[in-house]
Amino acid sequence: MLRLAADCAGEFRDYHEPFLGGGALFFALAGEGRIAGRAFLSDANRNLMDAYLGVQEDVEAVIAHLREHAVRHGKPHFYAVREAIPDSLAARAARIVYLNRTCFNGLYRENSKGEFNVPYGRYEKPRILNEPGLRAAAALLETADLGAQPFSCLLERASEGDLVYCDPPYIPLSRTSDFTTYTPGGFGLEQHRELASAARVLDERGVKVILSNSLTDKTRVLYRGFHVHRVHANRSVNAQTHNRGPVAEAVITNFPLAGRAPPGLTPVPALDRVNDAEDTAARVWLRANGYPEVAALIEEITTEWARRGKRTRRNWWEVLAGGAHGRPRQVAGRPFPVLKETQLRQGLPLTVNAR
Repeated sequence: MLRLAADCAGEFRDYHEPFLGGGALFFALAGEGRIAGRAFLSDANRNLMDAYLGVQEDVEAVIAHLREHAVRHGKPHFYAVREAIPDSLAARAARIVYLNRTCFNGLYRENSKGEFNVPYGRYEKPRILNEPGLRAAAALLETADLGAQPFSCLLERASEGDLVYCDPPYIPLSRTSDFTTYTPGGFGLEQHRELASAARVLDERGVKVILSNSLTDKTRVLYRGFHVHRVHANRSVNAQTHNRGPVAEAVITNFPLAGRAPPGLTPVPALDRVNDAEDTAARVWLRANGYPEVAALIEEITTEWARRGKRTRRNWWEVLAGGAHGRPRQVAGRPFPVLKETQLRQGLPLTVNAR
């Protein structure tokens, strides 16, 4: 979907990606010769950027280290590699690739000290070494400008006619789904506000901007004035198995996709304002989407909790999705309807009782 959204951006000169991660969009565009100018690729995570730099500078040395990891692979070797910090760039690059291929669910997570802390993954035969893939990546990275930098570097180098793609740690869907520890310090709402402000500066400068994020009311408020589209992406990492699978996400652009919007990208109306409290966000959404009676019911329950001095909170999106099996739920003895839009928000299949 991102690749198709980039097509709608038309021609561009330099390409900027400040939350590089796996770099899927860069590799797709570079592989097709779409980047007319230079590619500026960065991430605040220095360990991740060491992996890219190692592949760029000496891919054969990285391959040699990975061969050794493949031979010695096992739980003791995994934890020994996780604790070690190699001296050479190639060895550090191979370390990150190895850990990513063999850790639990391919996660990347750091503790407050900046130490990788994902446990061992129980895979039968993990593919630790992909020589053709690494050499192809090295060829595409050959002329790229790589650096461990914050996203604010965009404002220093992106100019009119360039294309920017931002894929930050997502705004959490609920209070229990907050995961921003890709780097020490995390990436919270204040950083999301700063990124949205940077996107507006780039828009005024004539830079084409594409962003990804979770589809929340906060996202829609932060990017009001932009074009927000819903797309469903498969997610395999969730503590609750019923929440794995297709999840609604946002693709945000400062240029219209109307008339050329790829199938699967659905326009989402903007919101002007929303309270940071999730229960208030739900009420705003319900009123805006024709469910005032449900919003009033939530208001009644939360007002009663406040009157009693109770601090009870609910994930109202989950309540209105009907839980794991789409069954109507009760809160404080009052039943709630199951809504189709909230089932989509939770990545659940639509049930016959949803309205």
